[in-house]
Amino acid sequence: MQTPLQDQDHASQSQPERRHSSAGRLRRFAGYLYRRFIRLHGSPEQIAWGAAVGFFVAMSPTMGFQTCLAVPIAAFFKINKVAAAATVWLTNPVTAPFIYGFNYMIGAKLLGYPLNAVFFSSPSWETFWHASAEVLLSLTVGGALIGIVVSLAGYFVTRWMVRTAREKSRRIRRKREQ
Repeated sequence: MQTPLQDQDHASQSQPERRHSSAGRLRRFAGYLYRRFIRLHGSPEQIAWGAAVGFFVAMSPTMGFQTCLAVPIAAFFKINKVAAAATVWLTNPVTAPFIYGFNYMIGAKLLGYPLNAVFFSSPSWETFWHASAEVLLSLTVGGALIGIVVSLAGYFVTRWMVRTAREKSRRIRRKREQ
């Protein structure tokens, strides 16, 4: 029989396990998503091109419509639509302020616009209306440039990931058959 003090010790020992188990669950979920992505139908090149399209669209200032843009583009080029739809989620409500902020800075620098848009110094509907074209153009130019870089890197990384995982799977299968 345990004393109340031992029960408290046991309860406090299980607390770190819960934190560890939630991290473990997150790791398992990420592994599950990785395995699902690697097993998509199509050649490694088709999957990688789909991912590249998704990454490019993710950099565009079209949050909320990105999947609606990426999937038809992928269908038109006959590349993996699921990979395109999955990778647009690089821009999500958590990452969007950072991604769009960076894209805006790059676009504004390239176009010669001030980094602190007029709207931020005196917010009103009138300044928003006049500054919106400048901000949208900066986001679009910056997003296109960053989108090209991210999609090229994403293509090569995704192709390598899929090829490596499939080769490892083949080696394991051959080993089991022997």
